[in-house]
Amino acid sequence: MAGLDDVDLLVEKADYGAFCTVVSGLHGIRGVSLACYDNVCAGREDWFIPDFTHGKYLHLDVHIGLRVGWEFRKRYLLRSDLFPCRWERVEIGNVNIPVATPGTEIRRAITRFAFGCWIPPWKSWVALRGLGVLLSHSSSFSDKGQHRSDEIVLNCYGTSDCRLRGDNDTLLVHRRDLRKLRRRIRRECGFRGPTVTDFTVHLVRKTAYLILRLVQRLAPHSIAPKRRPANGGLVVALVGPDGVGKSTQVDRLVKTFRWKFGCVKSYAGTGDGKGWWTRKLAMKLIAPHKHHLKSAIEHKGSSGALRSWTSFVSTAGLAFWGLLIAVERYAMVRRAHRSATRGLIVICDRWPQSLRRGYLDGPIAPTSADHLPVIKLLARLERTLYRRMQEMRPHLTLHVVSDYSVSERRKPGGIRKEAFDARLSLMAELRRIDPEIKTVDASESMETVFCNLFRHVWLSL
Repeated sequence: MAGLDDVDLLVEKADYGAFCTVVSGLHGIRGVSLACYDNVCAGREDWFIPDFTHGKYLHLDVHIGLRVGWEFRKRYLLRSDLFPCRWERVEIGNVNIPVATPGTEIRRAITRFAFGCWIPPWKSWVALRGLGVLLSHSSSFSDKGQHRSDEIVLNCYGTSDCRLRGDNDTLLVHRRDLRKLRRRIRRECGFRGPTVTDFTVHLVRKTAYLILRLVQRLAPHSIAPKRRPANGGLVVALVGPDGVGKSTQVDRLVKTFRWKFGCVKSYAGTGDGKGWWTRKLAMKLIAPHKHHLKSAIEHKGSSGALRSWTSFVSTAGLAFWGLLIAVERYAMVRRAHRSATRGLIVICDRWPQSLRRGYLDGPIAPTSADHLPVIKLLARLERTLYRRMQEMRPHLTLHVVSDYSVSERRKPGGIRKEAFDARLSLMAELRRIDPEIKTVDASESMETVFCNLFRHVWLSL
């Protein structure tokens, strides 16, 4: 049984332990869905198998026994002794594979569509599109004599028979037979009472699901995602000099993991990435004084650089700018960890560090002792925020490294060689302090770099 974007697997209950062993050996992870999400029921699980060679993963929709019911309430387990299942062998190369016969395929489809098919009261036949081709060999699985030449009587479940008709690619089933089939399945599963209960529960769960989706759209990341890894969320940080392809790889990772999981992107830099409008406005005001600010960083606020009134204003502006950036980064770090707590995978472009000022998203404000009390207060507040951010480290830090020639080729004029080498030196120092940091060589092709990053993130899940 195959879906549009996943593979449905039917596993025997006795073989479930062996199945878990197999998928664990393939680095598979199990997913957890919201309770109101469709198909959430006992006997069904989501598993994901990675393909590290291509940087993708496969979604396995695992079912322990055949279950049918409404979309949001598949609670009826079909008994194997009442559901006739026949198999035929198909040769594919040197492999002999058992495949369900057309009769079994139709029985399975009818038991599924028996719940949830609605037609106007004045119509007697329910249309199941795409299944009419299975009736081409109708005589091979007709269970009883036909009353009409264009009808087939098929035993679907126990003593429940359904009258079928074919119309090109459409399969027609009599509505009265579907009603009897629903009652038979409910009775065999031990349920009594009116069938309107199923419709009511289905309507309530679907309404709750749509409301949650609307809340997610209006207030992103405010509630848990509809599907998340069983081990919880993850905060991943990509760190590297300009021109090594961090932003491109972050976008690809987010797109890949967002296919089935809740995944968001965070940005900790001061460039064109997403951030506070106050910071973007301040950048436009500070841009004309860029050289003065860089000079203040390089001279580390020496007394000679602060004698003139212009130098003092530049240093004060630098201190305010550094505090504004620190506040924004601190909010980003807290938001990233809160999102991971709710089960989201957070991919961060850059990450703050407090080891060296002026490099790799570190502190900015000068810390010289001869500054005025206001400037020293701003610098002290900035250092406090960076110390707090240092305590909230990402779950996985990936350093993207390369030669300067790679950066110059991908982003010409983006960064000078001296600044590039200084960032690589700082990254090496950070790796000596924290041996858990992983390194990815960015001099390889973009596809190879992405596959390596995907592998590190997946194994951390």
